[in-house]
Amino acid sequence: MEQLLIDNPWLVVILLGAIVIVACTAIVFVTEHVQKSQKLEIEAALKQDMLNRGMSAEDIKTVLEASTDGAALKNALANQGVHLGLGKFKLELGAIRDNAKA
Repeated sequence: MEQLLIDNPWLVVILLGAIVIVACTAIVFVTEHVQKSQKLEIEAALKQDMLNRGMSAEDIKTVLEASTDGAALKNALANQGVHLGLGKFKLELGAIRDNAKA
């Protein structure tokens, strides 16, 4: 193995690059998992607190739906659409229905 690396020093660079890619990918997955776990723990604590306060299931559902980004995006798409842009790159969500009616 040492002789192979001595004869082909560019393999060291490729090997280090592969190790960095694998390490970065692992870090991304681990941090994403930790973030999701923490979010679920916070939501469970919030639900338990609301139950302890005597809130009904409908009240809890209303609070949780109001706190999620998904509901806001859903409402925005249903009403006027969402427009995102960066330089020449532009993305319009929900505008397809408006163009089809015109």
